[in-house]
Amino acid sequence: MLNVLNLDVEWLRECLMLEDFKTFVILDKCIKIGFFDILESPKAVEEISNSLNLNSRIVKAICEFFKSKGFLEEEGGRFMPSEISRTFFSRSSPFSLLDLFEMKEEEIENWLNIDRALKGEILRKESEFFKKRIIYLAKLALLKDLKIVFKISEYEEFRNAEKLLDLGGGHGLYAYAFTLLNGKLEATVFDLPEVVRTARDFLKPFSPERVHFVDGNFFKDDLGSGYDLVFSSFNPGGKRAELIPKIHRALKIGGIYVNRQYFPREFFTIEDLEWNLWGFEGLKKGFKAYTFEGDLSFEEYIDKLVENGFQILDLFGETYRVIVAKKLDQNI
Repeated sequence: MLNVLNLDVEWLRECLMLEDFKTFVILDKCIKIGFFDILESPKAVEEISNSLNLNSRIVKAICEFFKSKGFLEEEGGRFMPSEISRTFFSRSSPFSLLDLFEMKEEEIENWLNIDRALKGEILRKESEFFKKRIIYLAKLALLKDLKIVFKISEYEEFRNAEKLLDLGGGHGLYAYAFTLLNGKLEATVFDLPEVVRTARDFLKPFSPERVHFVDGNFFKDDLGSGYDLVFSSFNPGGKRAELIPKIHRALKIGGIYVNRQYFPREFFTIEDLEWNLWGFEGLKKGFKAYTFEGDLSFEEYIDKLVENGFQILDLFGETYRVIVAKKLDQNI
């Protein structure tokens, strides 16, 4: 018994208690039934209960819980959404996370119906997966990932840049954020045709005047030239050797290449397991999470950059790695 009490089982406790999952479920349901939408004008518990046809005791418990999480504010016995909720939980907000919650539901459904996955029966079309994935990544970017653009904006090369290529840029939010931080910057998002169509629609509410879109396949098509900066974030081709010379040619001498990627960790994680529960109909995945057949390791990728005429300026990040490299010469 004493041996058991001395074990570090906090991770197992969290897993079994399902605390985050419980929060997800109640938040997901409340967003769907318009809980936060009806609170555009402050309401008491009974008013909320009557509007949504819910049990008043449970509504009171939900309000108290959401208030403790910072999702609701209370004044004189009436509840109203916090700034976080108005931004992310209201259906009318351009930043609504409703579709992100729906995608998470699909992820949970895959785990609950794991029998098919264990037989290798879950296959997805590459184009459809990445089309939906860009919206998912866009919403995640709004929550935390856009901070990368502020880090890159500190570089002198960025401050002087006039032309940027967001390679495999998906939703285009990074390109748009870069143009906000550099008033003379013109940004081009390069991605698959179906992804570009989705991205254009997604960015419309932002009226991005200096963000342009080019559709194509970066493994087969020319990337253009004369760029001061090439940015690549979680691009499926971002660990492939054959793209490095194309990126080098696309840059001006002295231009910088910023590549943010998940490189495999030495130990095997739950993400690695989940990555193997489904496959693409055509694209061949690697065994470790977010890798594909032909990907280089972190060390191999750095070596290839140097071989192809890049100087490594900076390396940072833990959960993911960010490589900042400068083009030294023209003839590679």
